[in-house]
Amino acid sequence: MWSMTNNQSLAVLCGLLSLVALYFGIRSFRLSQQVGLLKTQLQVAQGNQELAFYDFLTGLLNRRGWDRAMQMLVPSTRPQTLVMLDLDQFKQTNDRYGHRTGDRVLKEFADRLRIGFETSDSVLARVGGEEFAIFSAQPLERLNEKVELWLETLRGSPFRDGQHSIVIRCSLGVAQRTVVESIEEWQDRADRALYEAKESGGNCVRLARSLP
Repeated sequence: MWSMTNNQSLAVLCGLLSLVALYFGIRSFRLSQQVGLLKTQLQVAQGNQELAFYDFLTGLLNRRGWDRAMQMLVPSTRPQTLVMLDLDQFKQTNDRYGHRTGDRVLKEFADRLRIGFETSDSVLARVGGEEFAIFSAQPLERLNEKVELWLETLRGSPFRDGQHSIVIRCSLGVAQRTVVESIEEWQDRADRALYEAKESGGNCVRLARSLP
């Protein structure tokens, strides 16, 4: 069993609490109910090694944890919006500065995701090497505005590692789920929007095309 820093432990606690809230679909839980459910979840996690759902480097959900969270979602009249993110030219960062610096960039990026998007009704994950994902209960228009502002801040705030100043570039695809859409179809639309952002030169946001 690996050990976690205080920040990673806090991220695990927040992530598990978000999963509990999503599962029950209730935003008005009293604090005592939330804490009680969270303690139960942690006991199960310790017994069944559920912490394997979390990425060791960033403390976010990993692919397995993300897939579990998505399986818990059901079609709803409430907004369900998905953001897929991919760091641009990350291989060049690794090649130029080394993998240790690359890992620190990934951790910094995850921290900036938390600052920008972590709420009681959101789920954040690292779903691949330099690929990340956000689920939010905010409607598309509001979340997209937030994403654009966050990306603008990211562009203007280089990551500093010793004497190096590294600008983190990121492409994003955003899709709001429809009531007739499966999880797979929804994620496919977000992935295609991400691909369009990459094809447009990267470091930008693209909205998913509506269903025909």
